[in-house]
Amino acid sequence: TPQPSAMAVGVISSGPFIIASIVGLLTLGYGLAPTKGVSSPEERAKLTLLRAPFTVFGHFSVVTVHAIRHYLLATVQSPLSMVILIPIVAIYSSTFFEGSHLVYVEKPMFYIEFVVWWVGLGVLSSIGLGTGMHSGFLFTFPHVIEVALAAQACGHVDFDSFSNMWWIKTEQQFQCEDDGDPTNDVTFWPIALKAMLPAVLWGCGTAVGEIPPYAISLAARNARIANSQFDEMEEEIKDAEKSQNFIMNLKARLERWMVNFLKRNGFMGVLLMAAWPNAFFDLCGIACGHFGMPFWKFFSATLIGKGFMKVPMQVIVIVSVFSDAYLQVILSTVRSLSPRSLGLADKLSDALEKYKAKFRSKTVAKEQGTSVLKRGWQIFLIGAIGFFVKSCIEQFAQQRAAELAHREKVRQKQE
Repeated sequence: TPQPSAMAVGVISSGPFIIASIVGLLTLGYGLAPTKGVSSPEERAKLTLLRAPFTVFGHFSVVTVHAIRHYLLATVQSPLSMVILIPIVAIYSSTFFEGSHLVYVEKPMFYIEFVVWWVGLGVLSSIGLGTGMHSGFLFTFPHVIEVALAAQACGHVDFDSFSNMWWIKTEQQFQCEDDGDPTNDVTFWPIALKAMLPAVLWGCGTAVGEIPPYAISLAARNARIANSQFDEMEEEIKDAEKSQNFIMNLKARLERWMVNFLKRNGFMGVLLMAAWPNAFFDLCGIACGHFGMPFWKFFSATLIGKGFMKVPMQVIVIVSVFSDAYLQVILSTVRSLSPRSLGLADKLSDALEKYKAKFRSKTVAKEQGTSVLKRGWQIFLIGAIGFFVKSCIEQFAQQRAAELAHREKVRQKQE
């Protein structure tokens, strides 16, 4: 049975204290929240945790409390949400009690955790108008690489990779069931299919994360109020088009072309924009909402493009690049380009062989905790997550400051 890491155990055991602390901080922040907004974009950009920590946290607390209240009410009032949520909560709650029922809830709980982990990482990757956590590079793509290397080390794909979630570590994770035989020629497609399900779930999550900018833009259109997101986007594009900077000008032209392309082609336009790693896709959601594209038309095109076209292609590329044949090409290139005295290619080859040997030696779980590289990666991971959280807090604060300023402006006009 998969066992959580020491960090996960610590988080679970201190859960009540963490929840109480979060509630206390949000309550304090809610009470200190400013009641006046900031109309100037330049002044709003100064609302950061370093420059105005109490103001930012106050705005963020109000946004968070209102969001929690809104989504709780929406969930309770939606029969479909309750039909899905009640069984999940019941299964999860039953795992805290000993009994024969654990045999029946263990697998459903594992599948629920598996889906929530990978879809959740996808949501975090694309949500936040450019401030999303790059969970593909932090979790999904490393998982695909791990599967590819383990399959080549074992000579087959009969090893556990699905438990690689929620920082869970097991003795069986990425370990050959037998001693492994790297001379066995495992073919490309079994490796790709082994890595495909988590990646596709992650891709579907990225599609879900594109909903907020679309929904905000559509709500502004339906309410016949100014769409600040679309207006700011148009203003930025116009300013960049006038810029003498070639890169800025080219970026603006591409964004203008993309908006016009979406307006002309609808579903197929969104599908084609979502089917490749498109750094400007946030603009697609804003533009589609502004143009009044129906939700299911936008979401289905985004889901198909991101989850079932872009991600499978990414998996195929990663598995291909990390196959033995391509790795030998890379090593040969490094050997020809680097000074022979450094022996860089030989060092990389030795490191790769030692890494692959871990899959056959059944020491992965033990050695991970002592690896300097692993600790460095964990520190980098914590830093990336921290930066993502900081960006989200500041963005929510700036958004509320803009909304308060807009309300004040409307009230003054009415008077």
